[in-house]
Amino acid sequence: MKQFSLIIFICALLAAAACSEDLRSKGEHFERLAVEAVLTDQADRPQRVILSKTVPYFENAAENCSLPVRGALVTVSGGGSEVRFEETQSEHGVYEAPEGYHAEQGGSYHLRIELQEGEVYEADATMPSNGFRIDDLDYAYAGNKTMGLDSLWTLAIWGQDMAHTDYYHITVGVNGHFYPHEMAEVTDDIYFNGNEVKGFPIATLMQYSQMQKLYGDCAKYLETGDEITLEAMTLSKDFFDYLMAVTLNGAMAAIPLFSPQPANCPTNIRGGDGDAVGYFALCPVASASVTVDDPLRPYYKKQF
Repeated sequence: MKQFSLIIFICALLAAAACSEDLRSKGEHFERLAVEAVLTDQADRPQRVILSKTVPYFENAAENCSLPVRGALVTVSGGGSEVRFEETQSEHGVYEAPEGYHAEQGGSYHLRIELQEGEVYEADATMPSNGFRIDDLDYAYAGNKTMGLDSLWTLAIWGQDMAHTDYYHITVGVNGHFYPHEMAEVTDDIYFNGNEVKGFPIATLMQYSQMQKLYGDCAKYLETGDEITLEAMTLSKDFFDYLMAVTLNGAMAAIPLFSPQPANCPTNIRGGDGDAVGYFALCPVASASVTVDDPLRPYYKKQF
């Protein structure tokens, strides 16, 4: 992948919260609205908007580093309809669309957020066309106790990259359980732009006991019958630039996404006093899966 490809988060679909390190000039208790809204074209997955408030940099209590925004009115319009996102019962500050709702490739959408205090925030985004067609996926065992890991596998894809320059977020899951967002990769398509791809080693699958304790079965040791899934999410250039800016400003060192939040990252969120952070993005997803027949198979079964 391109050498500046970085391991980053994309959107923390865990506790919606934010801790700020750059807002001291406006007082210790100054707050900003943090918006995490990434919608996809996948009707079988939840579409969510996550709202939180920043807290002071010098706040010492870890439990106070989470200020979910409750009771907001969240709507997304586009594709001939307006849909209200309802706050979930299980996660405060997480607003979810009705089951089956999804965005469409090429469609333009408008996000509107009205807080209980009356402040209104808005954003607009257009979903790009899918930049990559994934036809097949395979794995290869890469050795035991490599770099202190219990096991390491590489994943290769077969498919077709579109002719124009595209940007991707790439993540891997095992049996439907996906790696945490800090294990995802964001990159462009410089090495295969517009070409057919045959056996390209696009990702690694790292499995070790400490990760399994933290994240569950996405980090389990692979066994016969396990299903590995790779997803490539196509990003708009603006959203790619935003993610790179967040990474380079050091904001990706902890969950949630804005812990800490740098001051000079771009945002497409408008409204309030111009003090919101975060992004509203629309991303199509390409994916493929492979079933493990021999976890220790040291080669790809397909021809390069």
